[in-house]
Amino acid sequence: MSKHLIQGIIVGAVFAASITWVATLDAFEAGGFALLASLVFGLAAGLCIGGLIAANFAMLAVEESEQRAAIAQRPAHARA
Repeated sequence: MSKHLIQGIIVGAVFAASITWVATLDAFEAGGFALLASLVFGLAAGLCIGGLIAANFAMLAVEESEQRAAIAQRPAHARA
């Protein structure tokens, strides 16, 4: 895997965990189903945002590889 993809997965996981944690803390006092619903919705929102972040990092890796390929295919001019 590329460096950017691994970084995207790590950053996305951190965002997903933090969003889930904040959503759970808000409903911790209520307990019961409110806590469960908050946990599930926080996890769903965190995974969506984390997935978007990981996708952006993956797109960055693809763009960089295309740019490297374009630079490698440029004709070199011989100088005497």
